[in-house]
Order: sequence, then structure tokens, then C-alpha cells
Amino acid sequence: MDRVEGTVIARHGALIRVHTNGRTLLVTSRRRLRWRGGRPTAPNLVVGDRVIVETHGDEGVIVEVQPRHSSLLRRSPGTRKPQVIAANIDQALLVFAATKPPPKRGLLDRFLVACHVAGIQPVITMNKVDQGTEAIAPWRSVYEGLGYRVLFVSARTGWGLGTVKRCLSESTTLFCGPSGAGKSSILNAVYPGFKLRVGSLSGSTGKGRHTTTRAELMPLPSGGFVVDTPGLKEFGLWRVDASTLQESFPEIAQHQGCCRFADCSHSHEPGCAVIDALENQEIDRQRYESYVTLLQETRLPDGGRRESRPGNPAAP
Repeated sequence: MDRVEGTVIARHGALIRVHTNGRTLLVTSRRRLRWRGGRPTAPNLVVGDRVIVETHGDEGVIVEVQPRHSSLLRRSPGTRKPQVIAANIDQALLVFAATKPPPKRGLLDRFLVACHVAGIQPVITMNKVDQGTEAIAPWRSVYEGLGYRVLFVSARTGWGLGTVKRCLSESTTLFCGPSGAGKSSILNAVYPGFKLRVGSLSGSTGKGRHTTTRAELMPLPSGGFVVDTPGLKEFGLWRVDASTLQESFPEIAQHQGCCRFADCSHSHEPGCAVIDALENQEIDRQRYESYVTLLQETRLPDGGRRESRPGNPAAP
């Protein structure tokens, strides 16, 4: 019996695909895995996990999981449990459409907070710019001014895809965003060999249809990996407290310590340096509104989300 190291690239029920030494193994997993470095939050195998496989002929079983250097988590929809999107990610391309489906800044800000908490470098990627950029052009200066990298691309025309390809080299990159934004289209355009399914928008709702049904990690010819994920309609943060949330908004963090009260929430207190900066137009109002919405969620039991319904400020 041999032991080999590998990376989980997909799950199919009880069967798990592992990439090791340039080949792919279809294996199972022990019920009681050994988690080196201690059991992580949500101790279930996910794409990106680095594992030890015991092999015997053509069969194999995962017996051990290496420590994760990063993991992108969200609250599993409809539950109070965490869900790991992927593990051991270096960067995340947050893909939104320039026009259709309409991009939601609240959802983008949620992704950015989750990346900050996970220690993952975010790259904001606005696709379908060939359809017009009037609605999103002001965003670029707001987010670039905060230190985020923003790419304008078009999978259809090829605009900006050279930059995307260089960005992916030698890294493990997660593609995430809402359905219909064009994640799979960008990957197909950059690496046609992937031949990922590409969907269209619903004619009745204008929203994207899911084409990727599960997260899958794919090796790149130039080195590195990409993880294509299903479209995410919502992204509830997992146990992010008020202090961590404030650190996740650079424009909030830079005013820390300048308020009248040491425990200022930056939502209503007198003498708040953040509110003063907002009134002086030093802080973008929509970003501030995202912060307040997420702050309200940190005060719910278990840091949970209110259910989205009309008039509910917790809706993205």
C-alpha cells in the first residue's frame, strides 16, 4: 500500500476526485479523517483540500487532510451552519456583469468582507463591458481608491482577457459571483479546453441561470489552479463580529480610534469620525450602507442573517 499526496478537485457524492502527480484518482474517504493541525470549521472535504491518499492498485482512500492556509466560508442558506466554498485559495475573482444581470454592490461587499476574513486576495472583475459601462463606471474609482484591483473585461470580445490570464498563472484562484455574470464564459475564453457549460439569462426575470452545479478545481496549463463555482444568489457571512467587520472596510478602519467613544459602532453615536467622513463625502454612501447592514447582522443570534423580504435592510 502506497501513500501519495494530492489535491481534492471535485466531489461526486461519496466519491472524490484527487489530482496527484499529473493524474486523477477517483477515491473514497475514511469516515474518521485525521485533520493535521486540528479540526477546522466545517470539517468536510472540499475542493482545494490537500490530502493523503492510501492506494492499493486502482483503488484509494483519503486518510489524512493537511492544514488549510485559507478557506472561504459563508452561512449555509437556510441554516445556522457554515459552508466552506473552497480551501487553500490564494485569490478570488469576484465576477459581476456590467449590466445584465444588474450588479449588486451589497453582494460584492459581502464577498470582499469574506475574502478579508479568509486572507484571500480579491480581484473585482466586471464582465460584459461590451454592453456598456455607464452604470458601473463610478464604482471603479471607489474600489480602486480603497486599494482593490478592478478589471473590466468582456468574454465575448476578448477585451481584458490577457490580464485575466496573467493573473491566474501560478496561483489557485476562485471564480465566484452571481449566476449569469459570465464566470464560465471567461474561463472558456481564457482556456478553451475547459469547455464549461455556459448559460443565458432568464427572459422573464433577467437573472442568470445556474450552469455550474458544483465547485470544481481545474489545473491550468501555465501552472496553478482555478475553481469554478455555482452562481451565488446570497452570501451570509459566518460569525463575523463587529470588530472584524470594521477592519474589513478600509474606509472604516482608517478612522478607528478617532471617535469620541472607544467602542463606537459608527452607526449612530455622536462624535463619530466615520459619520463625519461620510457627511464630508470622504466615504462612499453605498459602501457605508453595506457596512451598516452587515453590522445589524452581527447583532443577530449566532451572527445570523434575517430572511430577505421586502423592506428588510438585511437583504443584499
